[in-house]
Amino acid sequence: MSLVSIPEASKWATDYLDKEVMPTNISYLVQYGKVKKHGKDGSTMVDLSELKKYYQSIDKKHEADDRNKPNIAKFVNKLICGNAVDVMKQIPDDSVHLVITSPPYNLKNSTGNGMKDGRGGKWANAALQNGYSHHNDCMPHDEYVKWQRDCLTEMMRIIPENGAIFYNHKWRVQGGLLQDRQDIVSGFPVRQVIIWKRKGGLNFNAGYFLPTYEVIYLIAKPKFKLSTKANAHGDVWDFTQEMNNEHPAAFPVNLIDRIVSATDAKIILDPFMGSGTTAISAINFKRDYIGIDISPEYCEMARKRIKQHQSQVKLW
Repeated sequence: MSLVSIPEASKWATDYLDKEVMPTNISYLVQYGKVKKHGKDGSTMVDLSELKKYYQSIDKKHEADDRNKPNIAKFVNKLICGNAVDVMKQIPDDSVHLVITSPPYNLKNSTGNGMKDGRGGKWANAALQNGYSHHNDCMPHDEYVKWQRDCLTEMMRIIPENGAIFYNHKWRVQGGLLQDRQDIVSGFPVRQVIIWKRKGGLNFNAGYFLPTYEVIYLIAKPKFKLSTKANAHGDVWDFTQEMNNEHPAAFPVNLIDRIVSATDAKIILDPFMGSGTTAISAINFKRDYIGIDISPEYCEMARKRIKQHQSQVKLW
């Protein structure tokens, strides 16, 4: 047993831990029974061997905590097949610099496009008529809104103070009222609404003009900035729809290229990766990606597409 005074224990602990340990810190350990109090006649002494064991136990606990913490490296440049919210909950805070995504639009719950009641005969030839693999695109509206808000909440948690989310969605008239997605994005820091003017497309409903646009919400944390000269782009973007893709609602690569090139993001997440377009764009600009999709079919489609693109990039 090597008994020392509180000041002496403080000096020893400072040398042992290579950081300043005040006498009050040692007194706290004694007061709350972390180390045993020794001494007589009102003096307080501590045993250095007990103090050393205490600090060693703390080191082991920290090591165990570090091992149990989620590590962003295990997600980077991977496609994870799973539920978007569940997978995002495993991603560490502030670890993803940019999110680019377009969730399912719940189109089969729409009264205006002929998909819900089957009256639009030509819809039988549309890829979206079959819906998404492994996802019900006809959720009750309130349930759909809650799901999307849960997704955005997780996205906000995992981006840092200079991070942003580019969240693509579609406005529509439902039951005579405009669904402008405020019920989804309300309360989140929407900085700007970008109009994606889609070139191409088919109109299967004789009662409506051809829909030619979607919206992209830029949801940004306070320190997010665009890269140099990116702010010269307007807020209406003309990009042709992706037509040669097995996925029913694929992003065009040049649209995602516009977003990726407008930021300095190093790690980019798409929690609804689909056919892998966001990963393709990340590779184009030498950024890292994380892809999530609930459909094994789409994950396999994306893996093949990414592998093929990486082979082509090596030839450039």
